[in-house]
Amino acid sequence: MDVNFDGATPVPRMLLLSEFLLHSDFHVGLDEPVFVAAGDRLAHEKGDLVVTRPTGERHRHRAGNSYWICSREGSGIGLGVRW
Repeated sequence: MDVNFDGATPVPRMLLLSEFLLHSDFHVGLDEPVFVAAGDRLAHEKGDLVVTRPTGERHRHRAGNSYWICSREGSGIGLGVRW
């Protein structure tokens, strides 16, 4: 499922997030899984997941395992580079 992490687009249905691809080449793993309700908006701010409820209430969830996904061109081999 494609989900926008722009802080403005509401999530269409309830989700349980434990990890996600922020971009096609950046993986984010959360310290603990997070339930996200339909209508919540998601953003990736300062390395954390920020969930904004329709009421405007904001919740920050720590992302502890994030890394760039690099691949060797033409080899089909993906390498995870952790930071």
